[in-house]
Amino acid sequence: MSKANFVFHGLFPDVVEKKHSPKQIVKVLFDVDFNEQFYSHLLADIELFDEENEYEVRAKLPFKCAEFSAAAIQYYQFALGPQAKTISHSGPKGLSIATNNVIRAQWQTSLEATEL
Repeated sequence: MSKANFVFHGLFPDVVEKKHSPKQIVKVLFDVDFNEQFYSHLLADIELFDEENEYEVRAKLPFKCAEFSAAAIQYYQFALGPQAKTISHSGPKGLSIATNNVIRAQWQTSLEATEL
């Protein structure tokens, strides 16, 4: 197995309407270096499920990486940090009010990966 070096750059929050309830999708922007190939500006979707605090990660990687979903969720939690549930005099913070915003935070990790 080889290592894939991921550099996550930002989150793009978005709300998508479902028939009876809205669901929240966060797009994650990242680059990756794998087997001397550099892949830039890749996107992953993280779908948030409110009640269970569960996430579904969808991404098309140019290789197999079983740990990617967990890393994308870890980045999402890192980028939001403790301010995700903070309320201040200027109003609530976090993704519950974010529309057409970008949250920039750089984070990197190396994960085991194999060729397709």
